[in-house]
Amino acid sequence: MNHQALFTRVAAVVHHGGAGTTTTAARAGAPQVVVPQIVDQPRWAARVSELGIGAAHDGPTPTFNSLSAALTTALTPEIRARAKAVAGTIRTDGATLAAKLLLDVADRETTPGSA
Repeated sequence: MNHQALFTRVAAVVHHGGAGTTTTAARAGAPQVVVPQIVDQPRWAARVSELGIGAAHDGPTPTFNSLSAALTTALTPEIRARAKAVAGTIRTDGATLAAKLLLDVADRETTPGSA
């Protein structure tokens, strides 16, 4: 499924909290409910909550009540508006920028007399 196309058409995105899915939902301006499972996903869930663009589910196993509560939070007018506002600030050149910064550091380290 093309998440970039789908996420602009939904009321909210409920997902596991992978970096790519979180970023795609943020870029789409969709409120999110992150149900983290492993590794870095709790961090992305926390970041979604910190940014005010969705809700972080507490734990990897939602119940009807816990998921309903998280969706209720994510679908508030304030969260919906914040998700739309943040969407316009998401950079799309992160990999290019990171590569440039690494090359700049490498160049300084290999150029005699530079510090």
